[in-house]
Amino acid sequence: MNKRIATLAAVSLLAAALLLGGCVNITQTGGPSAPAGPSAPPAGTDTVKVVYNYGDADKVHLSDNNIVLKVGDKLVLQPAAGLTKNTRFKSTGKFFIGDIMKQESDQPNSGRVVFTAVKAGKGQLQVIPDTDKVDRATDLWVTVE
Repeated sequence: MNKRIATLAAVSLLAAALLLGGCVNITQTGGPSAPAGPSAPPAGTDTVKVVYNYGDADKVHLSDNNIVLKVGDKLVLQPAAGLTKNTRFKSTGKFFIGDIMKQESDQPNSGRVVFTAVKAGKGQLQVIPDTDKVDRATDLWVTVE
């Protein structure tokens, strides 16, 4: 009986966290392989910040769209100053979020999300404006060495 209560409590907490999280929605799907030749972050970098921005009709603009991380490095996806719209992030690549990148934290309604590279591999995060404007989305390719 205690195990059942603990399981129910854990599921309830997870559901509440997802509902209160608001603008961050990580969904994993299949996708094409990453393009060749990703750029590496500067030597000694253990946190890489990618700023995203978009208007009412344009595609998402990223400060970088092809990054390389080492296991243990952090990736911070941060909205540009003044961007208050809801944004959705969708993961492609088998088990990219969970196996290769682990979501660490987000600040509810901030649009900011932090991932930690936990295993070598590559995948893609799609940044989708207004949570559903897939035709205006931009891909962020991530390689973990």
